[in-house]
Amino acid sequence: MIRAAIFTTVMVLGAAIATTSLSGPTFAMTTAVDQTPSKTTNSGVYTAAQAERGKKVFEAKCTACHDTARFTGDTFLDPWAGKPLKDVWDIASGTMQEDNPGSLPQQDYGDIIAYFLHLNAFAPGEAELKGEAAAMAAIMIEKKK
Repeated sequence: MIRAAIFTTVMVLGAAIATTSLSGPTFAMTTAVDQTPSKTTNSGVYTAAQAERGKKVFEAKCTACHDTARFTGDTFLDPWAGKPLKDVWDIASGTMQEDNPGSLPQQDYGDIIAYFLHLNAFAPGEAELKGEAAAMAAIMIEKKK
């Protein structure tokens, strides 16, 4: 009888710990993904040097399939305006390169997005755009003012 009670207690505690362990990181990821943007693309969210690095990566890894015109002007901005920069990040870092999705270092994707911002004449700032989802989620895409 005592053995059964101990077994039941261990099983309940184990399930509680497993549930907490699984829900903890999920909550943290949800918080980062669902955060409300605190900046816009007009806030100087990348550096000129970063955009230049992004241009080099884009030319080396992306131009076989993509022309820069696809990422410039209303063709690029209209579908993304009012959305977090993370939406662009998710596509770039999750599906590119087409033959090996997600194969570039995370910061390279951030640098490429900085290059896209440069192509659209958004002013650079003092701090680099971090190549991570949370940083992208904090920035709302808006047309150049």
